[in-house]
Amino acid sequence: MSHAAVNPSGSETLDIRSSSPIPGSHAGLNDEVAVHLHPQGMPLFILPVSKHLKSEFAVFHKWLVAHEDAIEKLLLEFGAVRFRGFPVKGSEQFRELMSHYPAATMGYKGGGGPRAAVAGRVMEATRTDKDRFIQLHQEMSYQRQWPLKLAFYSNIVPSDGGGATTIADIRRYEAKIPQRILDEVRKRGVLYRRNFRDGRVSTEGWTSQFLNMHRPWQEAFFTEDKAEVEAACEAGGMEWQWLEDGSLQTEAHKSGFVTHPVLGTRHWFNQISNQTALPQGDRLWHNTLTAEDLRQGKRYPNEPMFGDGGKIPVEDVELLRRIEDEVLIDEPYLAGEIMMLDNVLCTHGRTPYEGQRDTLIQLLGTGSSE
Repeated sequence: MSHAAVNPSGSETLDIRSSSPIPGSHAGLNDEVAVHLHPQGMPLFILPVSKHLKSEFAVFHKWLVAHEDAIEKLLLEFGAVRFRGFPVKGSEQFRELMSHYPAATMGYKGGGGPRAAVAGRVMEATRTDKDRFIQLHQEMSYQRQWPLKLAFYSNIVPSDGGGATTIADIRRYEAKIPQRILDEVRKRGVLYRRNFRDGRVSTEGWTSQFLNMHRPWQEAFFTEDKAEVEAACEAGGMEWQWLEDGSLQTEAHKSGFVTHPVLGTRHWFNQISNQTALPQGDRLWHNTLTAEDLRQGKRYPNEPMFGDGGKIPVEDVELLRRIEDEVLIDEPYLAGEIMMLDNVLCTHGRTPYEGQRDTLIQLLGTGSSE
């Protein structure tokens, strides 16, 4: 893992002059920063103006702590705030920068994406093949507890300008979902049936992507002790069962919606689109099943369905993904950027890329669906 932020030349990033400037004082900040709103309504960019904020990490850290309340208000209004041009270098500084925020108490136990710890609570962003899209989703919305906020750090930017953390305003997204789908999920809820393979069992012949998607329970729960896994499942609101092949199957019933803990507004909050596997088409998604995967007849790691066990129509999942394309914001990173998201108001995903990418994440604060 590299410790110095690296950005290639020629990346297609936003010309800040095309965005909407907002006086720092109006945003609840001060005149040491410039504030611009992305043309698509999010994220809100914050850039340093003063020499010390541009060059001294300790000054930026102090400024960020002092303006925590103002930044919280901006997150509630815009859903995403991006810090561009500040002096953050490597995973340790990223960890220190966010240390005044509480960690998500559940950590990433039972999380769906493969990722490794890097420095304290700093982790890799979801690890998946370079040619895959990751669908828009809200982090850990399939569990009882989930992070209130996410913080991303772009340490190394791919040479082709790809690999962006895509985002979208959940309010725009749910406004486009047909009423019949909203009503059906409200009525029936969502059941997440998930399978975690036994890391000690041979995976010979598995495709690299399927192997990447189907996490071992030892990795997903950070332990080889089955009793600890069972306790974590129960704490996370999951029913569990050990299967004859040594794998762990879990089930969790969710409403598919959540009330924002501050705003009190009710929002779409599920991973129907993100966790439903569709056959290979013209786009490779994170969970696209290849013909080889289907032939091998393995257990599938994620199976979202209606709360009563009914199948969610494939055409509805395909429609949800088309809506995601309509609202998605794909803004390439510059090296060293930090992006903070409200995990209810802002969904996130990823685009394919070439070359090397190192994007890190921290899960901040704890929300609950109960």
